[in-house]
Amino acid sequence: MGVRLTVKMKSGSGADQTKTVLLDEEIITFGREQNCQVVLAQQAVSRNHARISRDGTLFFLEDLGSSFGTSVNGQKLPKGEKRLLRNGDVIAIAQFDVTFDRVAEGSSEDVSGKTSFLSRKVVKDVMKGLAAGGENAYFRVMNGATEGQRIEIADAQEYIFGRDAADADIVLNDDLVSRKHVKVRRDWSGTHVEDLGSRNGIKLNKKRTRKATIKDRDELEIGGVRLLFIDPSEVREDPVVMSSSSDDEEGTLAVKAEEEPPSVEVQSQEEEPPSTVPPPDDPPPEEAPADEAQRTEDDPPPEEEAPQEEPLQEEQEDAPLDEGPRKLIDFSNKQHLVALGIGGAMVIVGVVLIILLVAGA
Repeated sequence: MGVRLTVKMKSGSGADQTKTVLLDEEIITFGREQNCQVVLAQQAVSRNHARISRDGTLFFLEDLGSSFGTSVNGQKLPKGEKRLLRNGDVIAIAQFDVTFDRVAEGSSEDVSGKTSFLSRKVVKDVMKGLAAGGENAYFRVMNGATEGQRIEIADAQEYIFGRDAADADIVLNDDLVSRKHVKVRRDWSGTHVEDLGSRNGIKLNKKRTRKATIKDRDELEIGGVRLLFIDPSEVREDPVVMSSSSDDEEGTLAVKAEEEPPSVEVQSQEEEPPSTVPPPDDPPPEEAPADEAQRTEDDPPPEEEAPQEEPLQEEQEDAPLDEGPRKLIDFSNKQHLVALGIGGAMVIVGVVLIILLVAGA
């Protein structure tokens, strides 16, 4: 059983690039280095950015201490923490979106088309055969020094998880775990967990709870310890069956950010043919001179009217000048009134001086 990775590079120009690859390896590394299984050639991607590791039929993703981090379905993945991957999960690394799917090879008789789903019975058989824990359900430790360790849960059994070996069946060495923290019981109706009045409580899939029934691939937090529950008898998702006629590539995959400019140039070259359309429209402009010749023959009257308008305006402007000689004094002209006022004042002053001279004599 391998994985199918669909890598999509987001571009600001809207021309997104998508590539798909099939890989069947225990460890798949993402990064900028050429020795990675999935090479993402961009400066924001670290040399060894993240990796997918396989554990039986399960696939886990972890960030390798990258500079800009890794996200799964929009949630940032803490460094050093592993996250179980499910079909359709989207891994975000810089400008790349990687869609994850578990795949299984199938013959043309088993599938109706290129992609379909296995029956649940077949999937259960495959998972039971590959799971190291056999048919028993188990908890997988997801963090800490014992990461990867399995704690098997047998049918019709009850287990106490805690920090004290004298009181607990399963010892968890963590300061946040109480002496007797939680009870796990498995019977015909399923697997049940119950908090035993611990100091820090328990969480199921990031939500605090006191008592609950857990299912395959649920995550239980006891203090600071994260446990992933795996139940091979319960299959919650099917791997995608790939037909032999699939066009997906096999092996390593390299996606380079430098491939964007050529795609833009190709589009610009394809847009050149529409620019050659104007030449057929050139004949109409050639006919324009003939039309202009006809217009010039018909347009003389308007051209003669234009010069006639100017003299009419001049005559209208000169009309007040012709009326000037007919009036001795133009009382509407302020300059004339001022001159008459000054002249009258001078005459009066002269008369007064003459009278004074005569009186003095």
